[in-house]
Amino acid sequence: MGVMTAMQAPTARRLGPLGVAAALALSGCSSPAAADDGVYRIGLITSQTGPGSQLGIGELRGAELAVKQINAAGGVDGHELELITADDQSNPSQAVLQARKMLGRVGAFVGPSTSGPCKAIGPLAESAEVIDYCLSPGLKPEPGGWQWSASVATHDLTSRLIDYWKDQGITRIGLLTQTDSSGAEGAVSAKEAIAETDGMVLAGEATFSPDAVSVTAQLQQIAKHRPQALVVWATGAGAGVAFKGMGQVGLDVPVATTDGNLTYAFVERVEDFLPDPLLIPATRDFWDPEEYPNDEVRALEASYRDEYAAAHGEQPDFGPGVAYDAVYLVAEALERAEGDSADARAELEKIRDFDGVVGTYNFSVEDHRGLSEKDVAIVQATKDGFEFIGGVE
Repeated sequence: MGVMTAMQAPTARRLGPLGVAAALALSGCSSPAAADDGVYRIGLITSQTGPGSQLGIGELRGAELAVKQINAAGGVDGHELELITADDQSNPSQAVLQARKMLGRVGAFVGPSTSGPCKAIGPLAESAEVIDYCLSPGLKPEPGGWQWSASVATHDLTSRLIDYWKDQGITRIGLLTQTDSSGAEGAVSAKEAIAETDGMVLAGEATFSPDAVSVTAQLQQIAKHRPQALVVWATGAGAGVAFKGMGQVGLDVPVATTDGNLTYAFVERVEDFLPDPLLIPATRDFWDPEEYPNDEVRALEASYRDEYAAAHGEQPDFGPGVAYDAVYLVAEALERAEGDSADARAELEKIRDFDGVVGTYNFSVEDHRGLSEKDVAIVQATKDGFEFIGGVE
């Protein structure tokens, strides 16, 4: 990861916050990253409350760590970097409200935490011509648009999982998904991965509402098809309901779930009915150090983990890593653009071979994610945390 170095001050226009907001309203143009005080600001919208909080709390910590390190290394384009933070309450309407409040004050958005709120603020980012680096892998960014998506695409996550099970001799896969946008994306991706992999069979599928308190009927329906393993694509409480239901109906098979559940808070929540094994496709920040591509990445990962643990008394999980990388990437784009938030989109699209803690990023006009299946391996969730078990290419 490159160190932020001081550069000449940007030549972009400098309007006060009210003046910038007025210009946005009249012209739809983006604002400079730095206001009159010369501080570069990024708007961080995460779920500090609601179902997405198991991700959002860690995302805030990871973003704050990145800002601390960047400022210690000289800032962005010679300017201090600052976060303006907001809680979207895991609600798309709140995400839009908070983003509107930030317009004219920030050079880019990072967040929200989940795909529904990300989709909700997409049109706002587009019309304002401001980058939005969504922290959910469930978003599918439009080529050349103003949104990016964190982590690895859901299709690549499920493909790696299906390949791993095939190598283990497991071929009949059941599928249980929530009816929210993330669950729907998981259902489509898992079925595509099964269909694309020789010898794999979809052995029963069902859906359930995010507010369901029991899914035993759905699990009984799937069990009739005799699956050898089960994909549960649901985040947080919904996944817990599904795991508890498996014990109630006697469905004892290996289980896999979304990387949105790669949090210690989730494992603690489902500890009493944790499937054995519970597999999760995971990015590089969950791998064994021996699997890292070089010593530079090992040093980066160790520094990130050590500083996070020193600040919070625990190791980082899924949320901190994606937000940490997102802030560094957006800051890099703003630096290259000398603070012009409109030019930052083109600069972010040019970033290649950028080592983050989650993976090595290669963006383009067509690819606003920058990671792929090569950045995914398999970990097992246990009561003690997450254990790397393989699947690296």
